[in-house]
Parts: sequence; structure tokens; C-alpha cells
Amino acid sequence: MDGNVERVISRLFAIDAPLPGAKPQMKARIAAMTPQDRPGDFAQAMMDLGATICTPKRPACALCPFNDVCLSLASDEPERFPLKATKKEKPVRLGAAFVAVDTEGHLLLRRRPDSGLLGGMTEVPTTAWTSRADGETGMEAAPFAAGWQACGTVTHVFTHFELRLGVYRVQVARMEAGAVHGFWAPVTNLDGEALPTVMKKAIAAAIPTAFSTSKG
Repeated sequence: MDGNVERVISRLFAIDAPLPGAKPQMKARIAAMTPQDRPGDFAQAMMDLGATICTPKRPACALCPFNDVCLSLASDEPERFPLKATKKEKPVRLGAAFVAVDTEGHLLLRRRPDSGLLGGMTEVPTTAWTSRADGETGMEAAPFAAGWQACGTVTHVFTHFELRLGVYRVQVARMEAGAVHGFWAPVTNLDGEALPTVMKKAIAAAIPTAFSTSKG
């Protein structure tokens, strides 16, 4: 059913059920109204009515041929219809990200598993957050013991959830990256890494000049 017709019918009968669940009720109402003679002309007239008079905002109710029987106009609230289902709030997931820089200006990175969210992309070490579960949020979950310092929290919105990562930073002498399942990359060349936006946010929270440096 055309969106203009849905709007006319929902207002005419003050249908309180939100879309899309109200569609069957709307179809039943329009079917009952449709004349046997020239039903196509009736359908076109209803679409034109919704497009030109029964508009989403500031409908011209005084000009509407149904204004004497329109239930939404009778209650002085035509713009309330059609109702739309309230969007569900996205769940919030928590985790932590650990930005380790060595004394030569290299950043500890690792590659995410090929499958799953952000599959195959590069990241700083993080806790095991997923779209369905929180990860650890404290510095005790760091990839190695050191003098980690909190750098605040970054937020990133994915399609189905919102992620909030507590960010921790430390500067250390170069160590074997294999021991922490990663590799060291120059901070001045981060644009060459497949870093997703959320990881760029985490790195920037710990190293504000990281990406300006890598560009210049």
C-alpha cells in the first residue's frame, strides 16, 4: 500500500496501532472503502489526496473531502498519525583497549581473526568484547604488566550495538611482540594499517598526534 494512502487511512480512522503492524488493519479499511466501479481511479485519488492535501506536516484539512468524518481531525491531532513503532535502543557493550608505544615510536598492534566483527582488520590489544557480551574493562586485563595509565573512554556505534572502550596507554622498551601475539608498527605510518574507526579513536585518545603525524 502506498505511503500516502497509509497516511490518509490512519488519520481517517485514527488507527492507534503503529506501523508496520498496522498494515493489515489499514488494508482492510481501504478494501472496505474501495468501490466496485473504477477502483483504479479511487486508488489514484487516495494517493493524490495524501500527496497534496493529507501531507505529513501541516495537512490542508479544510480542503479534504473527508474532513467531516476524519477521526484524527475530530481530536485535533492529524499529524500524530500514522504511528511508527518506537526504535529499540541499541545495547551498550563495554571493553578496554591498550595502546602500547615503545621508546622508538612503534605501536603494538595485532590482527583480528578473519571471521566475526571487523574480521581480518588491525587493532590495538583489546579485551574480548562482542556484540552480545562485555569484555573486561580494567587495566588488569592488559596484554602485559606495566605502568598503564587511563586515557578516558571512546564510544563507537555499530549497526546493532554501541561500544564503549576504556583506553589505557603505556610507553615501554621494545619487547618481543610475539609474546603478546602482535607486531610493532611505526606510529608515523598508521595510515598504512587496516585500522577500523573504533581503533583509530582508541589510538587517538592515547596519542592525540598519531594520525596527524602519520599523514605528515
